[in-house]
Formats: sequence, structure tokens, C-alpha cells
Amino acid sequence: MLHLRMNMPFALMALYGSLMIVIVLLFRALLRDKLPKFVFPVLWCVILIRLLVPFSLSSPLSLKMPEELLEPLAESSDFIRELIQGTTAYTGVTEAVAVAVEDVAQPQEGTENSYTELLFSNSPQNIASTTDNNTVVSQEQVSSYPNDTYIYPGYSASRLDIRPVTLAVVYFIGLLITIGILLFQKYSYTMKLKNRLLIEHNETINNILREMDMGHILVFTNDEIASPLVCGLFMPRIYLPTRMDFQNTELLRHILTHEVMHIKHKDNWIKGLMFIALCLNWYNPLVWFMSKYLASDLESYCDETVLKQYNDEESRKSYAFSLLSMAITGNRTTLLYSAFSKTEVEKRIKNILNYKKTPVILLAAAVIFMLSSTVVFATGLQAPFSSRLTAYCSSDSSRWGVIVNITRDISLGKNPQRRAENIVFDILKADTSEDPELIESRMIEALANEFRVEKSAFRVDLNLCLTNEEREKEYATWEISKDKNGFFLYKGEPVRTYIDEMGGYYQSTDKGTVDITIQRDRYGVISEVIALHEGDDEFNRRTDKVELDLNYFIR
Repeated sequence: MLHLRMNMPFALMALYGSLMIVIVLLFRALLRDKLPKFVFPVLWCVILIRLLVPFSLSSPLSLKMPEELLEPLAESSDFIRELIQGTTAYTGVTEAVAVAVEDVAQPQEGTENSYTELLFSNSPQNIASTTDNNTVVSQEQVSSYPNDTYIYPGYSASRLDIRPVTLAVVYFIGLLITIGILLFQKYSYTMKLKNRLLIEHNETINNILREMDMGHILVFTNDEIASPLVCGLFMPRIYLPTRMDFQNTELLRHILTHEVMHIKHKDNWIKGLMFIALCLNWYNPLVWFMSKYLASDLESYCDETVLKQYNDEESRKSYAFSLLSMAITGNRTTLLYSAFSKTEVEKRIKNILNYKKTPVILLAAAVIFMLSSTVVFATGLQAPFSSRLTAYCSSDSSRWGVIVNITRDISLGKNPQRRAENIVFDILKADTSEDPELIESRMIEALANEFRVEKSAFRVDLNLCLTNEEREKEYATWEISKDKNGFFLYKGEPVRTYIDEMGGYYQSTDKGTVDITIQRDRYGVISEVIALHEGDDEFNRRTDKVELDLNYFIR
């Protein structure tokens, strides 16, 4: 199932486009001489679409944008920042139930210990209202702590320290400068083309054009250009240098055929889009590299198209000689017109002399490669989206709480949250195994059937749903208790740090002689208590004051 949105942020368009450019450059370095020449112009056009059109096409092949790559974008775009806050808050085992407790039990007067506690509270009494033995955490509760700023006792840190306005001003200044420079170059060269003379009565030129069904194309001569070129988008025209030998029929045929191929392939339109992409991405060196290689690949494709008309080696050598005689020197830009260029003339002549018609098998492989690459480029990357499908759900009949997320941007019809939550509650009520893997498997299969999409479109996160009484009873079995101030004790010994990741509990103090880590099996039952006592090497390596790291709980 495909799902199209026109919501791709510009920063991600640029990032995804850059990744695609790198991939195509690698393919080009490895396969350029082995694939037909039309493959890479097509792939460059796909990248141009990615750079210019804000589409996001979701499919089973789509990958979710890693949060690590989104963070730098958040610093330069308020829009991306809002998207991240809405889509990346608290993923993993503790998603949607992480509560930073500011009003926790504090030590009584006279005690010297500082106290920090984070309770990922799964208790219906603590986190939500309960109806018919089912618990649902509201969407507002779930997203009330975006991960842009973490808040808990004694700590507050914002990742956003760059002013987007400053970046926007710099970007638009660079945009205007780039547009000005490129337009000035284009204007300067266009002024040279105004000193032209229409060729009307050259029967050789007229016959060649009519043979290619291009008799409507106007051909001009100009004494200020050194090489043949095509200029114009809506009414393309061919310009020939005055120095040419117009009595050489073979030379005229080679040149006109080559230039007509540029017109048929709409190369000047492609270069016009490249011009826009360069202006919008003026800061990106990869896009400038792309413009260079795009022009080269368009020339090679035209050469290949011309050579298909020649079967003998002598004709190919003659075409190569014409190419060499008309190639221009230097690195003059050819962004909005097509011209013979001497920049890569040696490679082009080598390709011409070694040209062989592409075997059917290789042609089929090239088409498959091009189509598969296009599909992956178009659907593999998508815009940030809200991954949350359900709120946090729990039932008195199960020790597990559940939240369901989608792994790609997808349309699920009417009332998707309610339909998904009904499935979750039905499975939790019917389950007697208490096996989280079995529960997850049943939910994913039921969701896929309900919404008629692939199973991989859903991610089910389960975590223990214990009341405080259940948790304390379980701790007591392992000789874990609390003193009158709410600090943990292990076999009567004061605990400095206490971590129960699956159980959703963390506590730290300045004082204490033992660090405790709770290990649970797949069913959520405590299987081991790891105790590091004062004097142990690992205990001593830890800081005396342990600050809470929420990333420890977020997977």
C-alpha cells in the first residue's frame, strides 16, 4: 500500500537528495562503462525530483528517519523541530508512560541526602483513569514531555541553541547571490547569441533536419561561439559557429544529429531544473558535483543515441573526429544550453571508438537496475510523521501494558486509534500465557488483518504494568524495602542507585553503600539482583553523585 503526501520539509529534501547523489556517484564510478548511457541521466532526474518536489511516498520499503540525523535539522528549522517533538517522544519500552516526577517524596528535615527518583509508573492509579478494567493513557499525557527538553529534578537542558532566523537570513543571502551569478552568466552568453544569422537556404542542413522530422527547428550561425550548441526551452534553436566548414556534409550531419538528440531528450529542460536545484541548494557541494556529472552523462547519452545509427567502425571514427574538431576548450558552464565540451572529450572519444551495441540481457538488467533504483529512491525515505497509533493500554487481566506504533506513514481509514485499541484490549483479556512475545505476535497479526497492510507496518511495545503494591511485594521477596524517607534498602543496607529497567523504576541518592540493578526474565519476573557494594572496582568508578540519564530507559 502506497501513501503519498506533499509534506516533505525542505531540509529533509536536501538531506535525502544528498544521500541519493552519493549513492549514484558510487554506482557511476563502478558501473558507468558497463551500463547503457541512458541509465544515469534517468537517475539524476529522479534526484532532481527529490530535490525540488516535497513529496513523501510511503511504502513497505520505506525507512524511518533516524532520530540522530533529525537532531541537527531540528537546530536549523522550527518546522522540523515541531515535527520531531510530535513524533519522537519516548520511544521503546517505556514510551508513553515515562513520567518525570518533580513532586516525589523528599527526605525529612535534618537528613543530608539529596534525592532523585524517576518512576515509569505503569499503575492505573497513577497514570490514567480506569474504565471497565481497561486503562488508557490520553494522547495529551503521552506527548506532554517531548524529548527536545528533558525535565526532571535538578535538570533542564534544551538542544535548540541556534537561531533559525539567522540561518534563514544567511540562506536567502546565499540564494540571491547564487541566482544573480548564474543569471548574469546566462545573460552574458545570451547577448553573444543575439549577433546571429539565420541559415535558410542551406539544402544540406534542411534535408538533414527533415530526415529526422525536425524541419521546424531553426538553425543560426554566430561568429562569437566556438562550438555548436542548443539554446532555448520552449523554442529550442541550434547555433553553429561561423568557422565551421559548411561544405562538409558528413560533419554537418554528425553535429546536427547530436544537437537534435539534445532537443529530443529535452536536455535543456533537465538543465533548467538543475539550475533551480543549484540555486536552492547553493550551499551543498554535492549538488554542484551533480550538475557537472549530469551534463557529462547527457552528452554521453546523446553520443550513444547517435552511434546506434552507425554499424561500421569507420563511421564511428568519423563521428569521433567531428566531435573532436568541434569541442570547445576550457570549462565554460553549459547549464541552460547543450554544447560540445572538451572537458571529457578523451573519455567520450574512447567510448565512441569502443562502442558496441548493448546485448539484450545487459539492456534488460540495466532497465531492472534503473527501475529498482528509482523505486527505492522514491519510496525508501519519507517525511517525519506521528508514529503513535494507540495510547498506552492496560487491563486488569494482564500484567503487561501495551502501546502500538506505526513504522511508516500510512492511511488506516476511519477511527484507527479506536479500532487498534479495541484489538489490544481483546487480546489482553483473552491471553492466559503472559508471554510478551506471543502477545506481540497476536497483536501484529490482528492489526495487519484489520487494516489490510503488511505486518511490518506495526510495532508493538510491551512493558510491565505493576501497581505499587505488586512491585513492593515482589521486591520484598528479594529483601528489598524502603526506609521511612522513601529510600531503598537492600538487606538493610542503604542503596545509592536503584535501577529496575523493565519494571520502570529508578532512584538515586548522594548517600548509600550499594548500587542495585534488577534483572527480569522475558515474563517480567525478577530473576536476579545485581549488587555492587562500596569498595568494588565498578562501584568506585561511578561518580558519587549519579545524575539521571533518561536515555538509559529510552531504547
